[in-house]
Amino acid sequence: MRYTERLSSKDKKQLTGLVKRSENARVRQRAQAVILSSRKYSIEDISKIFEVDRDSVSSWITKWGESRFDGLYDDPKSGRPPVKIDKIKKK
Repeated sequence: MRYTERLSSKDKKQLTGLVKRSENARVRQRAQAVILSSRKYSIEDISKIFEVDRDSVSSWITKWGESRFDGLYDDPKSGRPPVKIDKIKKK
């Protein structure tokens, strides 16, 4: 089994803040997964909780280990940026 290392109190506080306040649902989910992993929840258990493939959870845990908080965010994508809903409603 693979888990994240024990979290420092500072990391735990920042992760909990992201879970509660991040506007990005993916970041909230990944931060919660890291917290659960540090509590020794298995990748299989976390994948069931979030209803995602276990490879996704494994990737989140790996990225956390490599990049810490930066690893919680999606990599930049190429192509046209998405149009914000507010701009569509104003037309």
